[in-house]
Amino acid sequence: MIKKLLSLSLVFVFAFVFIGCDIITTTTMTETTTTTTQTTTTTQITNTETPLTDLIPEECSVIDVVDGWVPVWCDEFSYTGTVDPTKWTVNVKKADTNDEKQYYTNRTENLYVDGNNLIITALKESYGGLAYTSSKIWTKDTQSFKYGKFEMRAMIPYGRGTWPAFWMMPSTSKYGGWPDSGEIDIMEHVGYDLNNVVGTIHTERFYGGNGRGGNTSLIESKGLVPIIDVVNQYHTYSVIWDETSITWYFDDVQYAKVSYSSSIGGTANYDTTVDWPFDQNFYLILNLAIGGTWGGAMGIDDTIFPTALTVDYVRVYQQDYVSGDTQAPSAPTNPHIVKQSGTSVYLTWTEAEDDMNIAKYYIYVNNALVKKSAVPGVLITNLKLDYDNYIVIMAEDYAGNLSMPLETIITT
Repeated sequence: MIKKLLSLSLVFVFAFVFIGCDIITTTTMTETTTTTTQTTTTTQITNTETPLTDLIPEECSVIDVVDGWVPVWCDEFSYTGTVDPTKWTVNVKKADTNDEKQYYTNRTENLYVDGNNLIITALKESYGGLAYTSSKIWTKDTQSFKYGKFEMRAMIPYGRGTWPAFWMMPSTSKYGGWPDSGEIDIMEHVGYDLNNVVGTIHTERFYGGNGRGGNTSLIESKGLVPIIDVVNQYHTYSVIWDETSITWYFDDVQYAKVSYSSSIGGTANYDTTVDWPFDQNFYLILNLAIGGTWGGAMGIDDTIFPTALTVDYVRVYQQDYVSGDTQAPSAPTNPHIVKQSGTSVYLTWTEAEDDMNIAKYYIYVNNALVKKSAVPGVLITNLKLDYDNYIVIMAEDYAGNLSMPLETIITT
């Protein structure tokens, strides 16, 4: 149970060493019996970062900054030949997932940039022991990202058996192999379900057909967009991914959103990362698969080949949460135990507020830093049994400014 601080007067000594966005903290504490108090700390204000708008890559300088979204990475495909090796790696291999039927190659027949577009072409041909060829590229070896707006403008291939995708995978499997470390599918489309664009995330609890997300049938049924035609017209497919949510857009019209929740499905027995592992770097992937458990569920129409995914551009935007930051965050408030079992507690709180944005929370238990969290909730384990465990939570913004602490007692 949570106990309010009724008899504590606490003195903290914080030593901060700033390394990037992380803080190494040492803490000492003294305790006396008095009346309820709110501890005060000195918050170090740092704001020395170069504005993000001054760091726009030259090839992205033609892209407008809209609603604060600054282009930080892009490929406009304004060259010819193979894809830019400083941005993409071509993944040459035999398909080995989802019972797909294609061999991914780096041949110009399957992958070519024509000065305006990237063209990934699927062919019906015997190659490497398979009956189809196509291509897959990714930024795994060149660039990864955490949070932002990720956008592709493209025209999708026609035909039953096609399965194009624009998606993201974690750069490191911090929380375990797939799906434990997460997957973000920005756009998927299977040819037998024409014009139904799908966006999904996969996690340890929500994977495969049980992934969380949505599709464009919602906005079409509500008349929010004209009749959707993805195979004859270019459209933009994007997500905005932040610390606590992922939102999907079709031509800038929102059609799905999922968010962190402390009790998804009515339970909170799991660590935050089980439901929301999206606090790590992810890389971009573009591919055109043929067949597979989903794409080939209605078979493959061999009369459609060759068929191609044609991409006008791929862009990544981020918000500048550093150069304009002038204030420290407010303290988190309202600690709440969602579930308690033995020495484990799922603890949530009301988010701190900042003039820009909160980067993370530091969670201390009995004077030791035990976790960092991008979301306002954590599973705390190994509390002391039959003990008033002292909890401190502090928020940090992207400029490195720290909030006043939220303090509470959890009795086990």
